[in-house]
Amino acid sequence: MSHAVNALDHALRADPQGLAFLEQTASLYVLDAASTPGHPTTYGWWNFLNDALNEVERYESEGAASNLEGHVRFLATITRRVARRPPSSDRRLVKICFANASMTHMNLMANAQLSQSLVGSNAELRERNMGRIAAIVFDWSFHRTNSSAGHPTSAFSDPVAMEQFCGVLACNAVSSGPTAVRHLVTDWIVPGVDSQQLPPQAVVAIILHISVEARGKGCPAGTKDVISSLLPSVCKSIIGPILLESLREGDEGGSSGGENINHRIAAISLRSLESWCRANEIGAVKLQKIFNSTNINILVTIADALYSNSEAVIDAVSELIDTLLQLDEREASISQGLSIAQSLMNGVMSDTGLNSLDLARQITGENDTARPRILSEFVSAVGLQRFRFSERQTKGDVSVCRCLARTAAVVLTHAQDLIKKGTLEGSPDGLLDLLFKAVAHPSVYVCGIAVEALTNVAPSSAELSTKLLPFLQGKAIIPFHLIENDDGGLEEYINFRERVLADGLAGCYAGCNAFFLQSCSSAIEEFCQASPTSHLPYQLEAALFCMVAVAEKAVKATDKRDLCTQLERMISALAKRPSTTTSHPLVTMKACRFVNKYARVLPLCETNTAFEIASELAINAFNQDLSSFGSLQSIGDSSPLSEAANALKQLLCSSPALFSSPAALSALENAWKAPYDSKRIDVEEREMLCSGLCAVLISFPPDQWTASVDNLARPVIACLNIVSKESDQIMGKGNDESVGPILIRLSNEIRLLAAIVHNFMKAKTDKAIDDRDRRKALIPLLHSSWPVLTHIGDKCASHTVVTSSIGKLLTESLLLVESEEELPLLNELVALAKTVITKSTSSSSVAPMLTFVEQVVDQHGTKRNDAIHNMIKDLILVSYEAILSSGKAEGSEHSQLIAATMFKMLSSCAKRCPLLLLTIARDGKESGEVIHCCMEASPQTLKSNEPDAIVITIRFLAMLISALKSISLESLDDGQKQLLVPVIDYINRSFRAEILISLVTLSCCGILPLDAVTDFASLIQQILSPSQWQDVEASISAAFCTNQFLLGDEVKTVAIATFKRCIESKYPASTFADMITDMWNMHQTDDTGAIAGGEAVLQFVKKFSKDR
Repeated sequence: MSHAVNALDHALRADPQGLAFLEQTASLYVLDAASTPGHPTTYGWWNFLNDALNEVERYESEGAASNLEGHVRFLATITRRVARRPPSSDRRLVKICFANASMTHMNLMANAQLSQSLVGSNAELRERNMGRIAAIVFDWSFHRTNSSAGHPTSAFSDPVAMEQFCGVLACNAVSSGPTAVRHLVTDWIVPGVDSQQLPPQAVVAIILHISVEARGKGCPAGTKDVISSLLPSVCKSIIGPILLESLREGDEGGSSGGENINHRIAAISLRSLESWCRANEIGAVKLQKIFNSTNINILVTIADALYSNSEAVIDAVSELIDTLLQLDEREASISQGLSIAQSLMNGVMSDTGLNSLDLARQITGENDTARPRILSEFVSAVGLQRFRFSERQTKGDVSVCRCLARTAAVVLTHAQDLIKKGTLEGSPDGLLDLLFKAVAHPSVYVCGIAVEALTNVAPSSAELSTKLLPFLQGKAIIPFHLIENDDGGLEEYINFRERVLADGLAGCYAGCNAFFLQSCSSAIEEFCQASPTSHLPYQLEAALFCMVAVAEKAVKATDKRDLCTQLERMISALAKRPSTTTSHPLVTMKACRFVNKYARVLPLCETNTAFEIASELAINAFNQDLSSFGSLQSIGDSSPLSEAANALKQLLCSSPALFSSPAALSALENAWKAPYDSKRIDVEEREMLCSGLCAVLISFPPDQWTASVDNLARPVIACLNIVSKESDQIMGKGNDESVGPILIRLSNEIRLLAAIVHNFMKAKTDKAIDDRDRRKALIPLLHSSWPVLTHIGDKCASHTVVTSSIGKLLTESLLLVESEEELPLLNELVALAKTVITKSTSSSSVAPMLTFVEQVVDQHGTKRNDAIHNMIKDLILVSYEAILSSGKAEGSEHSQLIAATMFKMLSSCAKRCPLLLLTIARDGKESGEVIHCCMEASPQTLKSNEPDAIVITIRFLAMLISALKSISLESLDDGQKQLLVPVIDYINRSFRAEILISLVTLSCCGILPLDAVTDFASLIQQILSPSQWQDVEASISAAFCTNQFLLGDEVKTVAIATFKRCIESKYPASTFADMITDMWNMHQTDDTGAIAGGEAVLQFVKKFSKDR
């Protein structure tokens, strides 16, 4: 292979060097002064393209191009990216190439005539390449296939590559400016179409991509005006005739499937029409007016496209109809707004103003008359496709069925208001019939499209909801053939059911709630009384799913009498169902979720029977043996035990008094102790159960709390003692592989202790409770568990799984420290935390403990107590020292490591005790050591690839600025001032230098994540507000002078002026954030293109210029 094709071949094989070569060649130019001494040349993408085209043509002439389709596709794709670069940007890149020339070639660069000649040669080569590509795309022979083999006759005949090459011509015209676009369309394409000299596929593809590129951020100024002026001729002379002809030829001969060239032309024509309408905001009403002067009825032509046998054509026409109706709907909204404005302004505005408003209202009001008629035509036309839908479904043509369903859904969505008001011309029955056929289709994709559309209409029509409900109930039954199928079909179905079908059922409930509840009750009763079969559990599970899907709406009903009646029927039926059905995990899981969703309604039933049966159902789930059901235990995102735990939690919290009987308490105790009796229950389920149990315990008299909490925690602490001894033995033998499960078990049990503390302190009750009584009940728990926790913290501090649980327990235990009376307890908590942090050997094991430190600072940092402040200082320094040590061991830059793990904690310190934060340092170190390190790390952390790290850094810096504002130096003594002033001066210098440069560069150059833009803008403004312009001018200018800023001098000037205004006067924060966001958005474009001088830039300058 020659060098160009060889480079493409390496890139196609994902070779890093091949990809890097193509990327560099597409992005810059290099100077070649050695090949021909005295005659230097540049080499860039246009040279590479020229070489590649020559090589492909040579291979084809030698008959060796049978496998070059992929190479040509790749070549065309990259060329399209490069063609987005305007000629002016090409010239700039060539000049950069000169500037980067080595000192040995400086004598050549001093020759201005030579430099200009090289720039001109590159521009000429670009035009020559465009001419070659035009010759390829307009060559009729490349648009034919080998009829005997059914393959393209050339690599250039590949449809994908051909469309990309058409896109290259479109990109080149758009990037060259409005004059070039008009020249290409009016002087080449329109005459070529009229004389039938140009291949229609190439013509419509170029027209399509012209409008696509014209909607881009970087299109030159004036492009949109040219697109608007060209619209009538493009529609009437190019797209309309080609579309009509291709539809007529596409399905001739009775072809029932497959794609041919006419199908492709029709699909591209429809996409072109959609793109031009979107670019000019032209809906169906205005589009029809454009074609009124021709013999083409464009709406009939669009409707005829629905009869095509091509998936691409039907998909394109669906997209076109959606766009046209969206734009008409927007026009209708504008018309309505003008009408309201006119009525409000009568008697307020002058006659001239009212006349202008009336004229605008009349112009937009034409849409009001034509839109219902056009919508009615689309409803009728699409409704007729129901017969074809049935035909294609019979033949197994899922693609066409999907496209027809999508078109029907689009039309129904836009016509639903007319249907509700009864102003539709004609009947929507045909359209609805097509959608109901789609709902019954076996494909979840076809069904899902129809369900989503009908969901929007169902709430307003009881008749439609009643008709739709049986379809959806049937779809809720998991297809039996998917159960043992591991090809992903079951996952797709579950996803469809949980998202699309659930919404459809909620829509039906809104339209016919009484019928819905009665239907589900009858179904559950029927399935519970039926003789067991292999399909019965899936049917019962589906009926329960339907009730779960509408639970959110049902429990919010003001009058719950009917709901309670039906719930009693359902719960009673579930209690009588056969054991074979009961033991099925899908039924257990859905029944428990059903109980969970309706737990707060069950106590409202006339008797407690339903509540008792539901509680028994949830508790019994803990005793079921589901091991024989294999994968059925984990269908979806849950499991039977997790659902049972959640259901029991909701029942316990909704009516804890009903569980105070000895029998109920015994059952709950058995469920709680089940994991210690060889029953595998995940820790998340045990935490949920713990929440419910604490709701019951808090309903007891306070004098029983201590014993009750002790009874709850006893098996947990006993397990910790046993497992910690096993851990010591295994670690003593150095068997690291076996210690993993032991550490997880230790972590889980500590998590349960944290859950007991949290849930007991947060448990709600109807009676007034003194929180001191809660704390008194929990303190013995900590005392009894402290020896084993201290031992675990000392031995297992290097394992993150353990330290995360210890950190959680310590954080929750801070709920027990409210006053100085509990200071000894706080001292114990801090001592254990320091032990764990000191023993930790990695940043990952230290990080979980910092949450505890943060909470200590947040809760006690403002208290005027030297002992507490010393605790906080010790905690911060111990954490700092541990992070430094782990950073050195892990080979990380300590500044970035500290920033990533400590900023959140230090934010609380800045808020609660800023003086401590600014002065804290290790013994023998300069005052403010920690904050110095953090300021040094901030610019790098702001550039992190982790969004969370960026957010934490921004919040820390913002909190630090607020802390500086809150400090009054006048109120401090001389010693404090001597310590603080140098630190504050350093912080201010850092904010106005490296940090400000990073903030402006990352936000204004579009580098950081979009979610962080507003926070960045806010922080920039906080830095600017107290500053003097001379202090920040250099930093702001440096940020805008980087190569990453692509918006040009006009935007730079306006932006810098706005930054200056933020300092000199109060500037609206929302407007400043809008400016930063607009610059960010303009940078989100292809990196080979150019933005400066484009439409978006001119709009930005007009919007934010001071003189606007």
